[in-house]
Amino acid sequence: MIETTTRRQSGVATTVGVLAAVCAFTFFLGALLHLGVRIPLGFAVITEPRIIDATIVESLCGLVLAVSSYAVFTRRSWAWPVAIAAHAFAVAGVLLGIGALAADLGPTTELNYIYHRVMVVVLVEGLALLSTPVGRTRLGRGDQAS
Repeated sequence: MIETTTRRQSGVATTVGVLAAVCAFTFFLGALLHLGVRIPLGFAVITEPRIIDATIVESLCGLVLAVSSYAVFTRRSWAWPVAIAAHAFAVAGVLLGIGALAADLGPTTELNYIYHRVMVVVLVEGLALLSTPVGRTRLGRGDQAS
């Protein structure tokens, strides 16, 4: 009898991968909006002020989080350090945006205000999950095998 085994992605790894992918998507969406792209939703059109600096930061945040998601879902040996670095980088980017807007260095909207605060919470929660023993172990950084 031939027995096959399938390594299933752990719930923690799946959560981290999905979280990173969703955050990356929202950062890319924000970058497009800050380029001046209008996004129709059928019942409304989302627009944001054109801010090139925000476009650059959001694109970089989206890129590092997308790479992180890829690493997690493909079970790369470097998934954990990249996920930690990507989340930390994105938190720094969001805090930079909050600081710039608080210093009145650019126009803001209610959507932008809410988005920044939600992203800080989501990304810090991701960092917290990655920092737990389970998070480290499931992404190949702990002392136990996953």
